[in-house]
Amino acid sequence: MGNQVYSKSEYLIIQVSKGFIIVNRRKKFLEGHTHIKTFNTAKYLIDLAIHNSMPYHLSPYLLTSLTRITENESYKQKILALITNKKNRGLRRYRRSA
Repeated sequence: MGNQVYSKSEYLIIQVSKGFIIVNRRKKFLEGHTHIKTFNTAKYLIDLAIHNSMPYHLSPYLLTSLTRITENESYKQKILALITNKKNRGLRRYRRSA
């Protein structure tokens, strides 16, 4: 594994060869970790998870990462609903009425 470069509350950021891993120490590693490319994004996701903030502007990938590290089940369900909405938004077809 890599070197721990940051710690806040129950979260760790570990630097690895292709980016960073966020680990929630209160969850099993396989269920409570995610891979992120940049350190600042990793710190931002930790802050969102700690404060249960709704990040409407994040990509589905980062939202999924957030669901992996959070322990709050109601917060996780809200994020999963947001992911579904974002994915469905791209499937809508608009037609001009005649």
